[in-house]
Amino acid sequence: MTASTIPPHEQSDNPGNPDPGTPARTSPDWWDHERPITSDEYNDMALMLGALSILTFWMFGLGILLGVAAIGTALAGRRPDTPGHDPSDNSVGIVGILTAISGIAFGIVFLTAALPHM
Repeated sequence: MTASTIPPHEQSDNPGNPDPGTPARTSPDWWDHERPITSDEYNDMALMLGALSILTFWMFGLGILLGVAAIGTALAGRRPDTPGHDPSDNSVGIVGILTAISGIAFGIVFLTAALPHM
């Protein structure tokens, strides 16, 4: 057999051919599905969904659905049993709720203006 020309640090982790010199690969910390979602992550999701609801208000109800989802995730982040809940710092969640309400309002105005012309 010939020796491999691939450097050891670039070789794959083939379980059939373990190399005792290389450490086993572990998944990154953010990939931990057992870890509960924190309050900050809920608030960030609410802000993103609220912004998407504003951007998609013209898509016949999609902005309204995204706005409702943003309000739901912001309220989930405000629950006291959510990990990392800090009642003094909830500005991102409030901004997420405000953007969601704006997206819902824009979507309703658009639907009331566009539906009679269809």
